Amino acid sequence: MNGRQKATTFAGALALIILTAAPLLSGQTNSEPIEPKPSRDRPLLEIDVRKYGYRPQGSAYEWLSLAFTQSNDILVAWTSLNDPRSKKTARNYTPVPSHLHAVVFDSRTGQKRYDGDWPSRYLETTITPVGKENFLICAGDEIRLLSPDFTTVREQALSAPTTCPRMLLSPSRRSFSTSSKSGKDNKLIDAESFQPLAEWSPHGAIDVHFTDTMLVGACRPYFSLCVRELNQDWQPFRADAIKQDLKTYGKHPTFVNDTTLSIANGGRMAVVTIEGAVLINVNLPKKFYFAQMATSTGGQRFAYIETEERGSRALDMSSTFDDHVVVYDLGEKKAIYTRKLNGGSPWIPPFELRNRVALSADGTLLAILGDGIIEIYQLPAPKS
Repeated sequence: MNGRQKATTFAGALALIILTAAPLLSGQTNSEPIEPKPSRDRPLLEIDVRKYGYRPQGSAYEWLSLAFTQSNDILVAWTSLNDPRSKKTARNYTPVPSHLHAVVFDSRTGQKRYDGDWPSRYLETTITPVGKENFLICAGDEIRLLSPDFTTVREQALSAPTTCPRMLLSPSRRSFSTSSKSGKDNKLIDAESFQPLAEWSPHGAIDVHFTDTMLVGACRPYFSLCVRELNQDWQPFRADAIKQDLKTYGKHPTFVNDTTLSIANGGRMAVVTIEGAVLINVNLPKKFYFAQMATSTGGQRFAYIETEERGSRALDMSSTFDDHVVVYDLGEKKAIYTRKLNGGSPWIPPFELRNRVALSADGTLLAILGDGIIEIYQLPAPKS
């Protein structure tokens, strides 16, 4: 292992990641408890977003997001149809008169700091914190940079409509990706200047994630792991043990910070560094799997929603129920906090799965949004 750790190229280091992580994703389990018992502590703060215009729809035709800003304020945003009757014919990529709504709250007092309301031609319009204190609107056919008080700083039309809900951010939030609906126009863009940093074709790689200086994805034709620096070609690697993980949407490796990857496959997850060190290895009980992920811009902590699957896949009657959110600490190399969530079924609109989670920039606060209520919890202090 020492010899491998001395690899002088990024390609060699990432190859070591795969060789190290593959057996972890093949079924090994931890000898110690996977995670602590669910916490029963009371939230530091509760914010009722319904008082600010949000109405839970129990419908797929409503985008909902939650995120901390760099200064630990909390952003919640949602889109709504101008005409509720349009949901009978609306599709994710169909132009339909809509509005994006966003509110920023002080996470210490719960008081509203700023709010905004923007008309849009697409229901899938989104807003997210970027850079130090700015916000980025993705409106399908344009992107817009906002100041901390929601004043427009810069806007740019896109050459082709992009799939905003699939827009990704680098761990630092200094760059983001756009992907056209046709899948032919994929770019990495600087969040402040809107200058393109890199481009890639879906014929070369899919499920691409990135830092501000490198990209990782699944390379065709075998969907094996591949990497590249911004202005270089993809470098494929033999990673047969996790080939199917990369081929399945949502199972691609994700950068937790600039030097660490999380590789999840159903109920198995490994966290590895680019030097080849294995930090975390988790194998969940049967029928549980890793779903939504949240990271802290400080790079020390990340969280997953672990979901329990019920029903029968064979009969296409499976349903999912959120079980709990788990927060992991890279320094401690383990889960440090868990909390049960109220879930629901994606097949029954009134009980649709709608939980969202977010971590503060320093990883000390956890926010959970469910049924219009934001709850903010204090996490254990990081160990020095």
